[in-house]
Amino acid sequence: MGSIENTPSVSVPAGWSVLPKGEILAELERVLESHHFRSSKKCSRFLRHIVGAAVEGRVDCLKERTLGVDVFDREPHYDTNQDPIVRGTAGEVRKRLAQYYLEADGRGLRFSLPLGSYVPEAHYVAPDRPKLAPPVVVHSPAPAPRVPPLGRFAAGAVVLALAAFFISLWFVMRPGALDRFWGPLLTTKSVLVCMGQPQFYTFQPNTARALGAWFLEGYNADRAASPQASVPYSEIVPMWDRSVALADAQAFSRLVNLFAQKRKEVDLRGERLVSLADLRGRPSIFIGAFDNDWAMSLASDLRFYFDTDHQHQAQVIRDRQKPGETDWKLVNAWPPKRDITEDYALVTRVVNRTTERNIVLLGGITQYGTEAAAEFVTDPNYFSRALTGAPPDWSRKNIQIVLSTRVLSGVSGPPTVVATYFW
Repeated sequence: MGSIENTPSVSVPAGWSVLPKGEILAELERVLESHHFRSSKKCSRFLRHIVGAAVEGRVDCLKERTLGVDVFDREPHYDTNQDPIVRGTAGEVRKRLAQYYLEADGRGLRFSLPLGSYVPEAHYVAPDRPKLAPPVVVHSPAPAPRVPPLGRFAAGAVVLALAAFFISLWFVMRPGALDRFWGPLLTTKSVLVCMGQPQFYTFQPNTARALGAWFLEGYNADRAASPQASVPYSEIVPMWDRSVALADAQAFSRLVNLFAQKRKEVDLRGERLVSLADLRGRPSIFIGAFDNDWAMSLASDLRFYFDTDHQHQAQVIRDRQKPGETDWKLVNAWPPKRDITEDYALVTRVVNRTTERNIVLLGGITQYGTEAAAEFVTDPNYFSRALTGAPPDWSRKNIQIVLSTRVLSGVSGPPTVVATYFW
């Protein structure tokens, strides 16, 4: 989803300058006291801030980065793509406002937050609640009284009004595509997240200090050989069960924000600390690919899967239906380099035959692909692009989606769908 960060200026909607400030603030307190907002401090804080700014005419500060700093205490130069808290909260506020006003008692003043903007609107809605005609009591065997034409018109108006109400309620409450994707994993109280643990190493203290000092002096190809040219195996300390990749942690952060909105608990485990018994107990999400043995194993028999081409020193996403094609590959990608310009990722949701549970796998060939995959499954605008040509009952099927992402200056771009498979 594109950011509206660079909007040069925002004009004040007319409603804020003509409506009484006291009436606006009174309505704001009523909204915030409702059960829709009492249950979310984040949404309440966001709505109070944007309405207060609009009342005071400070709408130029209602931009994504500024709101992230002012409302959610983010650093001034934080990455809005990596941390979409403002966009996510704005979407949640829109939904809660719609639900609140569906239950409102007919008060005229209402708030709304248009799509693509963080500037709220305030406007009056004239109450127009049709009155139900009194029931007609029929005493048998006397014939039912004839309803005059005007009575039939009033009854028809009531039916139409009720139909319109329930249709609008359905549109507000119905789950979106992204909600239906995650739906099978929301049937239990908590979800297990299994994060990859790369095979990182460190050294015994004296060797680590010597090597650190040598690198800090500024290594280059013309320098003399290191005094630590040969390091015995005994000096190497494996950190396999203590480290995770930064990109995987950022992906986990996106999932935590998503599941918190749905009031679901997330239990994080390193892949080296997960057993099959753990995976059979509840739905699971696996972050990473080549650094997550569980993810590689559970996806090994699917149509799209990760593989290593040792002959060409390449990592690739393969298609079993087109075994000779290797369009989705990176050569010499490990360890990941900053000159990578494109990466590929795989998103899978499937009922696994081994765990007998719904699982989701999110991983890229490198960290850039993993970042793109996590963004794809937490942003409804990106996810909806995968449904072009999908069967009507796609949400009840197993799903695989291949993504690509451009990489610029070490930052992944928006995810692009390149292939889908439903079965």
